[in-house]
Amino acid sequence: MQKKGTRALFFTAHCDDAELWAGGTIKLWADGGEEIVVAVATHERRRQQESSYAAAILGYRPVFLDSSLDLEEQFLGLLEQLQPEVVITHPDGDPHPMHCRVNAAAVGALTRLGERRRYPSRWYAFDTYYLTRTPPGCPVFVDVHGTFHEKRRALSCHRSQRPQDLIRLAEHMGALNGFRARVKIAEAFHPFDLLGRWPRIRKMP
Repeated sequence: MQKKGTRALFFTAHCDDAELWAGGTIKLWADGGEEIVVAVATHERRRQQESSYAAAILGYRPVFLDSSLDLEEQFLGLLEQLQPEVVITHPDGDPHPMHCRVNAAAVGALTRLGERRRYPSRWYAFDTYYLTRTPPGCPVFVDVHGTFHEKRRALSCHRSQRPQDLIRLAEHMGALNGFRARVKIAEAFHPFDLLGRWPRIRKMP
């Protein structure tokens, strides 16, 4: 299927984050011919290989960032290069310090983006199993029942990270969000304030 341009750019801390919190949504978009890019802040050779296997299943393009360079600057460069419709990153208040660092860098890059009135048109934070503060606004749910099998397969590629634990967490969170969205399995994404602007939040594009 012909690609339509960059639908979504994910800013993640670790190689399994996109699969865990958005694997079903990524697969939905990729199957529709959209380009999905996942930028990973921390990685090592083995984890890069695991991400490459998972990316082949879900249909995204992994980008492994340079740990010796400024994270915010690299995010800003990707935003300017790809001009994505959607940006998704970790939530503010996530207890994992690297998740918080990535959130701060992503928000900093979005704030500095000269064309932010033109792109992205929507920005969201991943769901998480625990937050130090409640996110404002209502989450947006995506029904991923049809792509959850591929999400499991992608998570199983991360053999260095106890994949069965990741799969169990994905199943529990998917069922919980499905209950909230009145579908079988769903992923949740949280809109956030960006310099007083909010994305349109009634549905994911």
